[in-house]
Amino acid sequence: MSQEEKSSNVRKYWKLIPGFAISAYFLWRVLRDLKVDRLRAMRLSHPVWIMVFLVFIACDYGLRGYRWWYMLRPVKASYVACVRVLLTSLAANNILPFRIGDFMRIFAYAPDVNAPSSTVLSTVLLERLLDIFMLFTFFVIELQGADSRFPRQMIHGHSLGVQHLAIVLLILAALGLGALLFGTNLLQRLTNRLITRFGQHPRTEKIGEWARLLFGAVAHLTFAGRVLLVVITAAVWCCEGVVFVSAAKMVGIASGVRGPWLAASLSNLSFMLPSAPGGIGPFEGSAKLAMQSQGAMADDAALYAVLVHVLIWFAITAVGGIGFLVHRASRGAMSKPLAQELAAVPVELEIPETH
Repeated sequence: MSQEEKSSNVRKYWKLIPGFAISAYFLWRVLRDLKVDRLRAMRLSHPVWIMVFLVFIACDYGLRGYRWWYMLRPVKASYVACVRVLLTSLAANNILPFRIGDFMRIFAYAPDVNAPSSTVLSTVLLERLLDIFMLFTFFVIELQGADSRFPRQMIHGHSLGVQHLAIVLLILAALGLGALLFGTNLLQRLTNRLITRFGQHPRTEKIGEWARLLFGAVAHLTFAGRVLLVVITAAVWCCEGVVFVSAAKMVGIASGVRGPWLAASLSNLSFMLPSAPGGIGPFEGSAKLAMQSQGAMADDAALYAVLVHVLIWFAITAVGGIGFLVHRASRGAMSKPLAQELAAVPVELEIPETH
């Protein structure tokens, strides 16, 4: 390994420090309220909710796989392959740094869904936009009548509630997603004009490349198909909400109707923060805050935050890992060694070539 490569690796791993520091901070805030006596007292008060958890987490990720398959219909991807690759990438994100599972999905496993890396990247970007929009939508709905339980924020001398801030973000997300899905041609013309005017700047060129990918992900969809993607995304997050509700019901943690739903929205939005693999720390901190805001005791909220993350993390990592191993076993000698496969995956996202 050359000196330049060694320096690059050192810089790469230094980038992990802020994320791990953020995770450690949030974990400390959660675990300080998790009492040993509360852990000992935990019981499965309603075991039937285990089955509800399993059914809805299966529906949740089955729908995510269907949504991705629907985006990839032009390349005739297999639904089974889409689900397997999606779960494998999520499992890798849970245990490896740099969200490397996303890069594996885009670069290493694109042939498995019969698509070039650029096409896979475009669908991943569209997925993220759909999810962010729907999470903000659910968050605003869930905050109705509960906003006063969150601390208010001072911005330029004005006191604003969390709901006001969420509504602003939702409006921005809705405008952006609406323009992308239902005003694609107009948005593409406006983007091309901006790029023509400021196109000599490297950042402008990069924005143009990302925009081109997003437009490509939407262009082949009919109007009904674009509406269907929004509906599927809503169904995904409804299933996710029931998963969070069932985790609370399993151990009899009470926080009102809104608590687990707020936890689902906030903890998933927390993945936008840098953190350790699997979103450890911000996930728990957000779930605890949501449950406490709806009346749960601090130790109950801390227990719930850890429990729901462990359950989801284990389910996705186990299923994704099994799918990964079974697929590698079925390919036999055709599979590359895992270390070689990981080494070939970039950890800084560049726009891949179209072909």
